Amino acid sequence: MMQRLILICLLGLLGQNGRAQTATPADSGRVRRVGVLPVPTFGYTPETKGYLGAVALFTLRLYPDDTLTRTSNAKLEANFTQNRQRILATEWTFFSRQECYLTQGAVSLQRFPELFWGIGNRTPAANEELFDTRRTEARVAVLRQVRRYVFAGPRLQLQELRGLGLLPDGLLARGDIAGSRGGRSSGAGYELVYDGRDNLLNPQRRGYARLAHSFFGGWLGSDFRFTRYELDLRRYWRLKSRVLLAGQLVGAFHSGEPPFRMLALMGPEAGMRGYYTGRFRDRQLLAAQAEVRVPLIWRLGVVGFAGAGQVARGFGGFGLGELKPTLGGGLRFLVDKRENVNLRFDYAVGAGGNTGFYVAFGEAF
Repeated sequence: MMQRLILICLLGLLGQNGRAQTATPADSGRVRRVGVLPVPTFGYTPETKGYLGAVALFTLRLYPDDTLTRTSNAKLEANFTQNRQRILATEWTFFSRQECYLTQGAVSLQRFPELFWGIGNRTPAANEELFDTRRTEARVAVLRQVRRYVFAGPRLQLQELRGLGLLPDGLLARGDIAGSRGGRSSGAGYELVYDGRDNLLNPQRRGYARLAHSFFGGWLGSDFRFTRYELDLRRYWRLKSRVLLAGQLVGAFHSGEPPFRMLALMGPEAGMRGYYTGRFRDRQLLAAQAEVRVPLIWRLGVVGFAGAGQVARGFGGFGLGELKPTLGGGLRFLVDKRENVNLRFDYAVGAGGNTGFYVAFGEAF
């Protein structure tokens, strides 16, 4: 069944690659202002099991006469999963003319039954429990360029859980875990970003660094009071003319009393493909990964990656003996030659039999 789905979607991509591109008549044959890749989505992740849906990826050259401004992008996605989850989401990264401003963010509405094992780096698999929730999430940052590739500015973040359905005898039903009755986490802060990537969806050189700080408190409408810091460092090295090495270090750090769904969650978004998002969670997280990307023939390429990460209550809890490993590889299919955008298929293995299969536009980092 999965092989048939892959074949159907690849044939659809081949058919659409020449059609899903739009331009104004004046620009036709020169610079494509807007590229659209509408395709069916499918795949398997530890969080959703199998999923089906649709996604539209937009690549935007808003100022074709401006050679300093990189291509912006946006994505609109709707998915329905084997776990009876429903997800409607959008995310974007827009540059203004000459990159004077950068705005990036995401909004999602989810009916999302998911699993919980408790808090900490050693939670046993036997703790697994299912809880249901309706979740609204949003984050947005509006940043001003302070020098070439460097941006700074304010950010807002929101997560609201409603309609929690808990196991009567589960860990969350005890009521002593912050957020186990639902509630709102709303915060404000700032971001400092260095973004020297030549291509946001498939970087080939330079790097990326982001430091974000958010405070969540009652005066911002939050039911919880805590502080969150986020760190994301990436670097890209050309090993040979066509072989690329990419590296990433991510961290999430909290003080105060964050709810369990706003803790640092180990998973693919934290560079730990192969782990269910939140399989391990706590106040602090550090994770690192490296990936080698090799184009093969025609539009095909392969990657291999490895990484390790850990969550801890405090910084003193980090240690080499507590690291969780991840290892995997994948295929790449070039769906947009002009913007060098890949569709990626990744399979990853973590400790304790954790695995994941991922399908998405653009590289993992």
